[in-house]
Amino acid sequence: MELIIDIDNIKDTPKKEWLLNTLKLMGINFHTVEKRQTLEEYNQDLEAGDTEIEKGEYITAIDLKAQIKKW
Repeated sequence: MELIIDIDNIKDTPKKEWLLNTLKLMGINFHTVEKRQTLEEYNQDLEAGDTEIEKGEYITAIDLKAQIKKW
């Protein structure tokens, strides 16, 4: 079975990152073809990430592993 994800069509950066990190954490092999990110997009992603952390909108690896065990 092959998993194909058109990562460029996922416009919500946090969702894209969550998906990729979850697949990696679960050991699911995948391939992506991404276009290069501009410096402006990179800086926007950093600012968005900082804002999420400041709001407490994150999950630790330990908590994620605990949730996965419940699946």
